[in-house]
Amino acid sequence: MVFAAKPALARWEGVALAIWIVLFDVLLVVWALRRPIDLLQFLLFLAMALSIPLLIHLLYRTWAAFSLEYWIDRNAITLRWAHLQQVIPTQSVREIVQGAPLPVDERWSLLRWPMPFLAIASQPTAQSINLCATRPPTECIVLKTDAGVYALSPADADGFVEALQTRYRLGPTQVVTPERVQRTWLTNVFADDPQGVWLLTIGLIGVLLLFAVLTISFPDLPDVLAVRYNSQGLPEEIREKSALFRLLVIGLLAWSVNAIGGIWFATQRQRIGAHMLWGGAIVVQVFLLLALVSLIT
Repeated sequence: MVFAAKPALARWEGVALAIWIVLFDVLLVVWALRRPIDLLQFLLFLAMALSIPLLIHLLYRTWAAFSLEYWIDRNAITLRWAHLQQVIPTQSVREIVQGAPLPVDERWSLLRWPMPFLAIASQPTAQSINLCATRPPTECIVLKTDAGVYALSPADADGFVEALQTRYRLGPTQVVTPERVQRTWLTNVFADDPQGVWLLTIGLIGVLLLFAVLTISFPDLPDVLAVRYNSQGLPEEIREKSALFRLLVIGLLAWSVNAIGGIWFATQRQRIGAHMLWGGAIVVQVFLLLALVSLIT
């Protein structure tokens, strides 16, 4: 059986805040594009880029606020939210309590908003306190299990308890173990590959560094400059300074194409090929940065 959670009190506020962040980013981009290329323009784009992780985190927590639900069968209680699900063996439940004053770490409540009561240990133990609810623990059903304490907030609390007790009495049809399951292919690709995440991140930092060097130095550059020299060291090709943005475009394309290709390799379980592509993007950024520095100095 599937039981929906009580509506999260701040889920629509999460949607509203996400919309405001998007609008703010649009305004930053418009402002930056209307400015001459200088340090302030770079800072505007940087502020927009830094807001993206915050937006993703907010959207994820808001998604969890709308999608939280509880599945019960004879073998397990499955807590499902966003792209994750936590499996609790039904036979591991030792006590059901209607509300309990569980200790909640208030220091992280702001980061968990709009789902402050969603905090489950990645590897729960018998002593761990896990929140998977839309309300405070005193308004929840608390399950004391061999894999820790879980606070849940089903909309139909009585029906949830009755269904759990019925299936507990019937007994399991197979043995299950407590586990965290991820339900998206992209998360599975990077779950056991921290090196790949670092390679992608360093490549992206390289693109941002290229953009920073170009935008900061751009106002002080002459309107035209030499972009190629002959063997005698004499200018062979002269262009407007805006041509330097081709280096930035090349860097961004190299990172994007290699990122997508590497992800495809990773889905085919060819991790070495993926790392070669992601590492190759870093090499491209280094050479582009060296080329840019040589042209503007």
